[in-house]
Amino acid sequence: MGKRLYYLDYLRVILTIVVIIHHTAIAYGAGGDWIYKVVDDDELTISMIVLTLFTAVNQAYFMGFFFFISGYFTPSSYDRKGASSFLKERFIRLGIPLLFYVFILGPVITYYAHFHETMSLSTYYMKEVFTFHTIHFGPLWFVETLIYFTIVYVIIRKVMKKRTVLKINPPTSLRLFLTAILLGITAFLVRLVYPVGESFLGLQFGYFPSYILLFIVGIIAKRHNWLELINKKVVKRWQLISIITIPVLPIALIANGALDGGLQFEGGINVQALVYALWEPFVAIGLILGFLAYFKEHVNNSSSFKNNLAQAAYTVYIIHPAIIVGLSLLFHGTFYPMIEWIIVSCLAIILCFFISSLIIKIPGMKKIL
Repeated sequence: MGKRLYYLDYLRVILTIVVIIHHTAIAYGAGGDWIYKVVDDDELTISMIVLTLFTAVNQAYFMGFFFFISGYFTPSSYDRKGASSFLKERFIRLGIPLLFYVFILGPVITYYAHFHETMSLSTYYMKEVFTFHTIHFGPLWFVETLIYFTIVYVIIRKVMKKRTVLKINPPTSLRLFLTAILLGITAFLVRLVYPVGESFLGLQFGYFPSYILLFIVGIIAKRHNWLELINKKVVKRWQLISIITIPVLPIALIANGALDGGLQFEGGINVQALVYALWEPFVAIGLILGFLAYFKEHVNNSSSFKNNLAQAAYTVYIIHPAIIVGLSLLFHGTFYPMIEWIIVSCLAIILCFFISSLIIKIPGMKKIL
């Protein structure tokens, strides 16, 4: 068994914190859908522009990064447990939280955010939940997707068995550049059919080209030891590319009529959609490489505090919508929206990790969470 890569566990903690701040930003005015919106995103304001750019940068990399890390740990888990035990463990750790959110936590959050004054909880369940009129996947679409990826992975492993796999070297800057171009074009084409914001069973297929690719890249990275062969020159070059690329999106949107209400970046044959689709991978590659290189060098040491955070991170991901919505309802209108966003984000992070640390201490929970 190889040496544990603590920094990947801690990266999941950071990404989970970013998820909390990201969803709170949407609640306070950033573009996008969320369970309870404190500030409507219809009116174009400075805070809305800032928060939307922040969430756009997050969207470019953070969920894809989660898929990369999940893909990285998949081969060794399969090798260690075998197909049957691997599937059983995945169905327990992914399926039970998904069912819990879809039938309990998600409906309860939505009910208290929007319907508690007009109907009873039992009526809401009868009208929306039991009829499947509304399926409350929420952020657990990620867990749902991992179930599908897991099944496909097991099928492929069963078909391939022990066939020889050629050695694949870590990507060069040129290969990464070509990958970014191809990924952007693929996303653009997919969004002609499934625009950003349109979902099926909680899944926004407009973002899936990068999710699929990064999950596969995670598997390859594990098999070919890529994380031990990270090229610092490539990392620095792509960090610079990402930094330069980030302001391109707002400039391009403004130049193509965004300030006049002409937002069309979600999809379709137009310049905004093409720029957005190409912008994402150029931002994502630099940020992902930068995080990997920094955490590998500086945060790859064990400590009880960081380990406790890492153990609680999955539970935090599951329960964070309830905490964010609860705090948003509690503080609604108390402060200026940007200030309230910061306060709610900080409190949500603290409460999520505190409550999750208690939940995972319940007997039997560690097998699920």
